[in-house]
Amino acid sequence: MADPIERMPNVRPQNTPPGPVEQMPNLASQQCTELAKVHSNAVFPYQPNEVATSRTEAGHLPADVAMVPPGATICQYLFIMDFGVDWRHLKTSTKLDPLLVLQINRFETDKSLQFQIVGYSDCVGAERNNLFLRTGRARNVFHLLGPSARSRVFAVKAAPPHEYFYDNATVQGRAGNRAVVIEIVSGGPGTI
Repeated sequence: MADPIERMPNVRPQNTPPGPVEQMPNLASQQCTELAKVHSNAVFPYQPNEVATSRTEAGHLPADVAMVPPGATICQYLFIMDFGVDWRHLKTSTKLDPLLVLQINRFETDKSLQFQIVGYSDCVGAERNNLFLRTGRARNVFHLLGPSARSRVFAVKAAPPHEYFYDNATVQGRAGNRAVVIEIVSGGPGTI
């Protein structure tokens, strides 16, 4: 399998799966196409030292933040990956990542942007715990945003059970799945 940071998911047609959604007062005027996902019930155990390494600042991936696609488009996705195993909070190095800092500033100042924040987890552990992790990760990323950006978030939610970006069979795949994605929709109501 390719390294998760090198093989970012492709975009595919929108399919809104059921799941817990914390609706915000805003509703995006546009819907972005959904990212390609892996749907699997397979569970793989952690490798020796995988948990300990996941909780270090370096983690398992060469970069914790990525933008898909990188250029300006109507819809973009900001990936925040490599959360520590069983952690809902972001690592200090991730919070200070230049791309994340730049985007959070952009989110606060560009009033035409709206957001949906979706939390993910790897396959290990009880699904109830994974739902708790997914929801907590999404909420913690929501709280990174400034007040203007938070006012334009239309959903903060957990991804549905057994939905991932990568195959969970590898350490890097699991690290890529312990993530939050901020869906960025350009163009507020009345502007496209």
